[in-house]
Amino acid sequence: MLKYRPFEMHCHTRHSDGTFLVPQLIESVAAYGYAGLALTDHNAVTGLLEVTEELQRKNNCLVLPGIEWTTFYGHLLVIGCDRFVDWRFVTPDTIDEALQEIRAAGGIAGVAHPCEVGSPLMCGCNWEFRVKRWDLMDYVEIWSGPDPHASAKNGLAMPWYDALLNQGYHLAISAGRDWHGPDKPGQIPLLTATYLGIDGDVTIENAKAAIRAGRTYVTTGPTVDVTLKQENRIYSLGQTAHPGPASVSVRIGMEERSSVWAHNEITPQSIRLVHNGKILAEQPYNGKPVDFSVSLVPGWLRVEVYGTALDRPADSIALTSPIYSADLRDE
Repeated sequence: MLKYRPFEMHCHTRHSDGTFLVPQLIESVAAYGYAGLALTDHNAVTGLLEVTEELQRKNNCLVLPGIEWTTFYGHLLVIGCDRFVDWRFVTPDTIDEALQEIRAAGGIAGVAHPCEVGSPLMCGCNWEFRVKRWDLMDYVEIWSGPDPHASAKNGLAMPWYDALLNQGYHLAISAGRDWHGPDKPGQIPLLTATYLGIDGDVTIENAKAAIRAGRTYVTTGPTVDVTLKQENRIYSLGQTAHPGPASVSVRIGMEERSSVWAHNEITPQSIRLVHNGKILAEQPYNGKPVDFSVSLVPGWLRVEVYGTALDRPADSIALTSPIYSADLRDE
């Protein structure tokens, strides 16, 4: 049965530049209600040696084995490879070959904080790889940090990502706190989560399959359920419908993990459909399911939820990966 589960997709420990001990990170992630995390230390996988079945079972928290390739040309999140894939000699012009190796090793790849400040302030953090085979990339981290609206990099990441969608590429989205250590006393974290649409048990393979299929959404709290109905068939995130008339249903949930985000005064106010980068429709949210009647053209459709957070108006508080539309003759 398909169910969306919350994950923290970007974490560090003392095995790179974090202050978390590995057990401490897992306990912290579990305390915030996540079903799992991606352990993505910089250029290091030694932290995974400390991840045990008992530790995961005790905290009811799955650890996705990962690494953050940290280079002079950008950071790449690599998850779930069954063998070591060498990152040390990758250049802007050989990134496609590296992505092929990751895919061959059973892994998935995602661009980390693509519009982060680069050289000279943060050398290598900005994405400068010249990817030609975007079909080998699985996702883009569009929200980086605990508060998605606290940094300009996230505002820049959205049009950067949309430009790739407009070129016809299918890419899921993720949010990553880029979590390095325990919260400081008095800190009020606006916790983001990446929800993965997992079919079956919460396992590494099923989590990777969810990302590959585009079954993801990001949120600062509320859950989002999206279905598109067309000619008596139901489509969900990551799937491809036809151009033409369709109905879209959006349901917002305010209960899951509410103990860790409700105090941030997150309140949905409107739901927006974005089609090929433009607003297709928008309706106010009054606590009930919202239904849209739309006409699709070839491209992509995303649901965006807007509302207040920390008393700030008109912020996006949840975004989905797209549902696509294409003539079957083009598939």
